[in-house]
Amino acid sequence: GLLRWAMIGALLLIVSSVLFGFQLGTLFTVLMIVVAGAAILYDTSNVLHHYPADRHVGAALQLFASVALLFWYVLQFFMSRDD
Repeated sequence: GLLRWAMIGALLLIVSSVLFGFQLGTLFTVLMIVVAGAAILYDTSNVLHHYPADRHVGAALQLFASVALLFWYVLQFFMSRDD
């Protein structure tokens, strides 16, 4: 639902910024931190309710991707504060 549309919108903004050469700024980073946090909650619920025990590698990769996304945007946020 809403999380999927937020990810699609973020992807379109990222591609647009690469093609047209504009900066996305700190507001985008903060919004992506919120979206990544929501993705972690969604993926955790999905793993708990829909993954069988023998699919632990796929479940771990799904959660790792969400945590890595959150880490990337938190890192971007703290790096942008130095400017």
